[in-house]
Amino acid sequence: MERRLSNALGILTIISAVLYGLFFSIERKEFSSLLIIYVLLFTLFGTLTYVLDKATKSNLKLLPDFIGKRFYGMPLLGGVFLIGLLLRFLLIDNTPHLSQDFFRFIWDGHQLINGFNPYLYLPDDVIASGATHIPNASFLHASMGELSSGLYTNYPPLNQLFFAAAAWLGGDSILSSIIWMRVFLILADVGIFIYGIKLLRLLGKSEWLITLYYLNPFTIIELTGNLHWEGMMAFFLLAAIYHLLKSQKVQSVLFMGSGILLKLLPVMVLPLLLRRLKFKKAVVYYLLVLVVVVAGFSLFVSQQLLDNYAASVGLWFGKFEFNGSIYYLVRYVGFKITGYNIIETAGKILPLFTFFIIVLISFIRKNEIPEILISSIMFSFFTYLMFSTTVHPWYLTIPLLFSIFTKYRFMLVWSCTIFLSYYAYSNTDFVESSLLLTIEYVLVLIMFIFDLYNNRVSLNNTRPIDVPQNL
Repeated sequence: MERRLSNALGILTIISAVLYGLFFSIERKEFSSLLIIYVLLFTLFGTLTYVLDKATKSNLKLLPDFIGKRFYGMPLLGGVFLIGLLLRFLLIDNTPHLSQDFFRFIWDGHQLINGFNPYLYLPDDVIASGATHIPNASFLHASMGELSSGLYTNYPPLNQLFFAAAAWLGGDSILSSIIWMRVFLILADVGIFIYGIKLLRLLGKSEWLITLYYLNPFTIIELTGNLHWEGMMAFFLLAAIYHLLKSQKVQSVLFMGSGILLKLLPVMVLPLLLRRLKFKKAVVYYLLVLVVVVAGFSLFVSQQLLDNYAASVGLWFGKFEFNGSIYYLVRYVGFKITGYNIIETAGKILPLFTFFIIVLISFIRKNEIPEILISSIMFSFFTYLMFSTTVHPWYLTIPLLFSIFTKYRFMLVWSCTIFLSYYAYSNTDFVESSLLLTIEYVLVLIMFIFDLYNNRVSLNNTRPIDVPQNL
């Protein structure tokens, strides 16, 4: 039995490795081919998690005891860790082809290491001025696209420091900078693997559930492959919540502040902590997080920065639209009534619904209970995405990660169906398919409703768990 399980895991890993290599050799305009491979990867992923579940029950060892015991005394987890690491390092020198954001990352990094505040200069203006301090400037400028080159950067300070580190270590080589960014993001996934196991054990859940994130094709492709920094944000937020549950407030504050300095979105989690911390302690926690965030921004702050940053962030809500759900329905109704696209109005109103729902979740749910708090984080980010005008695939990272600590699995379905949104890149006009978007969201909503029905006994009836202090 053990030999068959070991052989099955080995074969599944080899086939997955081949498919990942094939996936990143195909241009994003070849949507049908990419979709087929993506579905196959998810099929293998589902089979792999099933085999791992069987292996866990059989106490299968994938590594010798002297190695495996370093992974929380569980050799199987050590094997899972190495499988995920192998699949990621196979992509180490691949140039992302599903996203061109990394060109702007490298650009901003070189701006910073050369002493220029990246928030104050448009790439278009830098090119027009004839500046020579950015290696491969013309290529980076052309490759990042007109949309990025004509906007001020909207990546927060800690993200900029990572860009600068990759640019400095990579030197004049774009590929070397890509490799260093990928190394940073792989290390973030390693951190998620470690903290994920700690949190699962804290909640009394099976450690193998970490595979639902760690071996998920979505995370390997979007984070490691396409160099999106939501994975780093997810690490900081996960570590912050873990240390909060362990009553280690200083560590939690530092990780929470770092998450906000990387992507801003962890701000949505702060109201959810009110019942866990109680009012006075929550105020102190918020103030300390604010100190960390202000300290991070102080390295770049100026009135021009505030103006440029606010304008860039505002565009995401009032100008850009991609893979929306509720927003697209609102836009359709608005167009029927007014005869024009109402994105500027809808982009201002829909976030208010998100804010209102998060406030309700903060006060109505018993977030002092760890599993309820974690599910509230998942639901809050899910709400944010459902009301957003723009939902790129990598935006799913946080709710997907936190879903593995709950009984809800609809985010796993979405991590698969989200790839249908890439159809827009298969045509020169970037036109989305209403049919494919309908399939994407209908399948997610069906699973969402099933999850709610299946877990209709509310977690509010769950008793708080005792949090041991020595994990």
